[in-house]
Amino acid sequence: MKSTIQKVSLVIVMLTIGLSTFYMYKDNETLELNAESRNELGGQYIALSKGIVHYELSDIAGKANDKNSQTVVLVNGFSSPMTIFDPTFSYLKDDHKVLRFDYYGRGYSDRIDSSYDINLYVEQLHELLVALNIEEQIYIIGLSMGGAVVTHFTNRYPDQVKKVSLIDPLFHTPNRADLTLVQIPGLGEYLATTVIIPDMITGAAEFVHDPKSFPNWAEKFSPQTRYKGFSDAILQTARFIAGKNFKSEYERLGKSGKPIQLFWGVEDKVIPIAVADDIKALIPNVEYHTIEQAGHLPHYEKSEQVNPLIGQFINTLTPADKRN
Repeated sequence: MKSTIQKVSLVIVMLTIGLSTFYMYKDNETLELNAESRNELGGQYIALSKGIVHYELSDIAGKANDKNSQTVVLVNGFSSPMTIFDPTFSYLKDDHKVLRFDYYGRGYSDRIDSSYDINLYVEQLHELLVALNIEEQIYIIGLSMGGAVVTHFTNRYPDQVKKVSLIDPLFHTPNRADLTLVQIPGLGEYLATTVIIPDMITGAAEFVHDPKSFPNWAEKFSPQTRYKGFSDAILQTARFIAGKNFKSEYERLGKSGKPIQLFWGVEDKVIPIAVADDIKALIPNVEYHTIEQAGHLPHYEKSEQVNPLIGQFINTLTPADKRN
């Protein structure tokens, strides 16, 4: 009996050492985000109450004070940096002021000591708008989890939002084995570093219908993963959204009377297009577009189709505009 216990103990020790070694080997977070590294990276940064935020705000040459030039805000998904909106940003910036930013814990924004939940991102956006002196009503676009962030933001700060566009938005978190496993202390940290993050870096096929439409996915996604704190931010947000349902927030948005636009990639493997029916039921007057041969990122994969529709939606006058 004693011999058996010793053998089992030895196996456990060896497995622990092996997993620890593998974990350390796979840990890609070796860099610090600080003034020196950001100076080398370039870009625009601003200090908010919880940390430094990386953002980009375009301006329209000769039109900075043009009342017809609207401010459009782009809000990312669960794990992506702000480059996920490259096609939309490029399309809109010639005629509008466009703001995009990295969530805390993503891109080149600070990894902070806080709960990485939707409330954090809502308040991050609110503080950013105040800090940048953006006082007029904005046109706001939310992608995936950013759709839930945008919905919460609009419900909390309705006077700041004029119109809302949602792209394959998070309505309720799908039942996934990985989201169940990451709830386990220790195991979640291990899986985030050794499995989840590496899969994200090489996972273009999960997000788009045709990987050739996003050939530089890893090149754009992976730089953020090298800075300490990225996997922890991803893990904490995954733990927060697991099992969440945001039906009440979408229902409230639907009652706001604001113009709402909704896109869905027909081939979305992350959030199936069937979820769109739930959202349409709560927002009866939504302007709905299905995008054929597109996955979870239709604005990227079918930019020539989606972005003009966004531009048209922004530029269409509301009844209040016509009265004024």
